[in-house]
Amino acid sequence: MEILNTRNNNALAVVFPSVIKHQTNLTNLNRWWDKVALVGKINSLNVPQSLLANMLDTKGEFADLQELLIENLLAEQLQQVGRKHRSLAQTLIDIPNRNLFERTADVGFLATDTRFVNFLKAQHNITDSQTATDTQNIVQHMQEYAAKYSVYDDVILLDPQGRVRARMNSAVAGQLGTDPVIKELVSSGKDYVEICRYSALCPHKTVASLFLAPVRDPHSNELLGVLCLSFKLEDEMTSLFADLDDGSGLLMALLDARGKVLVCSDQSVLGRGEQVATNGQGSLITLNNQQYFCTVAPTRGYQGYTGLSWQGCVLMPFTQPAEQGEQTDTAAAEQDVTRWQGFSATLSNIQHRSRVVTDDLDLVVLNGRIAAARTDADEFIPILEEIRQIGRQMQGIFSRSVSQLMSTALTTHYNALSAQAALAIDIMDRNLYERANDCRWWALTDTFTQVLSAPDFSPQAGQSISDTLAYINDLYTVYQGIYVFDKSGRIIAVSNPGFKAWQETQATEHSRWQSVMALTDTQQYCVSSFHPCDYYQQRPTYIYNAAIRSDNRVVGGIGLVFDSEPEFRQMLDDVLNSRDSKRMGIFVERSGKVVSASSNAPWQAGCQLTLPQDIVRYRSGEQGAGIYTLDGQQYVVGFAVSKGYREYKTTDGYRNEIVALMIEKNAGQPG
Repeated sequence: MEILNTRNNNALAVVFPSVIKHQTNLTNLNRWWDKVALVGKINSLNVPQSLLANMLDTKGEFADLQELLIENLLAEQLQQVGRKHRSLAQTLIDIPNRNLFERTADVGFLATDTRFVNFLKAQHNITDSQTATDTQNIVQHMQEYAAKYSVYDDVILLDPQGRVRARMNSAVAGQLGTDPVIKELVSSGKDYVEICRYSALCPHKTVASLFLAPVRDPHSNELLGVLCLSFKLEDEMTSLFADLDDGSGLLMALLDARGKVLVCSDQSVLGRGEQVATNGQGSLITLNNQQYFCTVAPTRGYQGYTGLSWQGCVLMPFTQPAEQGEQTDTAAAEQDVTRWQGFSATLSNIQHRSRVVTDDLDLVVLNGRIAAARTDADEFIPILEEIRQIGRQMQGIFSRSVSQLMSTALTTHYNALSAQAALAIDIMDRNLYERANDCRWWALTDTFTQVLSAPDFSPQAGQSISDTLAYINDLYTVYQGIYVFDKSGRIIAVSNPGFKAWQETQATEHSRWQSVMALTDTQQYCVSSFHPCDYYQQRPTYIYNAAIRSDNRVVGGIGLVFDSEPEFRQMLDDVLNSRDSKRMGIFVERSGKVVSASSNAPWQAGCQLTLPQDIVRYRSGEQGAGIYTLDGQQYVVGFAVSKGYREYKTTDGYRNEIVALMIEKNAGQPG
């Protein structure tokens, strides 16, 4: 942010008005001091010149201190704004990148769906009436999928030539122009292709975010067609912009690899396809004759996935104050100023020096009174008193400025901590949303239904299910294991050798398999409590369950054992960056049970924390910060309560309020 400080002082008058207010007040007092001193010099010829020199020296000390104060006020504000913008820009790319990573697994698995495979195989062998019926059935199957994975607004099946054979979105014509991406996918031999641009497959969209994968005959490997999933990119980003909007007037955008706008929080200012001319991570740009400071963050990738190398972008206009829109209670922060140990020595030194200079001025005034009495210069005494009052006013400004600076620093620190906590819990909710989707969709797998509804069960049938589960688990590596159980709770198939010991055994009560039997439709699911689990080496985790149905009867279920230890820890570690080496992250239940902690934290999953009631009382979706004691140690804590994502934990009946904490010891800065 140095470019702002060195080249745009006039712009700062708008961006940081409180700084300019302090500077103006001090300037006015300096001018008045000069005038009063001039009057004293003209009318008090009997006063020793040494006294006037001492007054000028004291004024010079004040001037030096004023310069240091304003410099630090600006530097602190700029530093905090820079940190905030970098964090926002990184969030704007990290969240979508994680989301899109899940889509790559989705399209790969869905392309093996038996119904899609059979539909494409049968296309050239059946009558028109049969085609219409089958198409209607396959569209219903697509709708069932999108009801669970609500991030998609269309599912399309195409033949190898790129002609649409079936699509979920009936509002778009069935026969559309072909897209060269189909030929690219077919000829490349890739497992999937991702594009984000205009496509003839979705002519109603200016920009379509599409994931495509080949559909092949599982026996002959013959290419039967292509599956295409249309991701709700604009819907996703609009929701994210709303979550991150703090009322400070920032523009937020998602840029492609070349810096062109994909989606912006205000399309009237920065339209889709416009180029954002950035120079590194921070630069000044002009849009419609308005200057903005632009902060850009590239993707950090997720599990090796970098997608299309998009970037997050935040733009601060030089038309309104940056000192607004903060969510943390400023009054509470002011009360904590005396307790926080994180202030720099410079801040404390400014306040100390202002008191010393004021004391020096009082001494000068006292000496002046004595000198005036000795020389019968009574006319100089009112001058001295006026200068003393000016000094007092200056000291008051210093004191208020430093107090404000300290309060601003702590408030901003609180906001940074609570924002990180909100990001962490949002990542968790979005990740577990996918788990709720996975169990419900995989429960619809035809192979599972056929085997569990058959009157007899053979080892070959169990192996066919295990093969399918193994394929799924290879694609979706967030699971320790996956198993299928019959209506009596007996596990009949598992996804990997590590789970073989559980095959042909009764599913544990903790897994909540019995609750699966009471589920009434394919949209429902159930989740175990976070509890030590036999299937997870007696470590605590979640098991996501859904019912396998045949003719609307529950014939069994599927259980997904989430690999919670590395997955949750990685979420927290990703939110903490290298500059936050002393900061730690925790996921914790309201009861105080720890769900996970970052790599540098001393807590383990399953251990107990006593949460302050100030934190426990916050409701779903709320966040805050403060100084609290945990396990006998005083910490600066930012926290956020989970609010769910889309329908997950909001309208689907599942409740599990987790609190994310971002904490650091309340200790002084080194040096």
